[in-house]
Amino acid sequence: MIEKIEKDIIQALRNKEKTRLTVLRSMKTALKYREIELNDKLNEDEIISVIKGQVKSREQALELYIQGNRPELAEIEKNEIGIIQTYLPAPLSESECETEVDAVISELKAESMKDMGLVMKALKEKLGNRADGKILSSIVRNKLQ
Repeated sequence: MIEKIEKDIIQALRNKEKTRLTVLRSMKTALKYREIELNDKLNEDEIISVIKGQVKSREQALELYIQGNRPELAEIEKNEIGIIQTYLPAPLSESECETEVDAVISELKAESMKDMGLVMKALKEKLGNRADGKILSSIVRNKLQ
């Protein structure tokens, strides 16, 4: 993944894509900082986690720009989020998440909200970064009520 980002940086330089270049460089920097932090090479899950962090920070900035009535800056953030998301694996759809939640609930024999932590932990281990935690959480809440 890191090699792909580096190749895309070179391509963006050649094509004079200023925005894309800036976003790719910030992603590479974030990955490098994480590597230094761990003092080891990053595995695929860690890379995806860092990239998701990049998306999340831009989503927060987007929200603030919208609240501050700054549509031009909000549009820049939307474009950057779009660029970053091309490097993330396709997330599971809500129906796929629901199927996985049903499977884990029946597997663990979860019956009430007391079991939500166990279910969420099992889902996180099973699905990793492929599913959005907020979506999973809301589905689990609805199923366990």
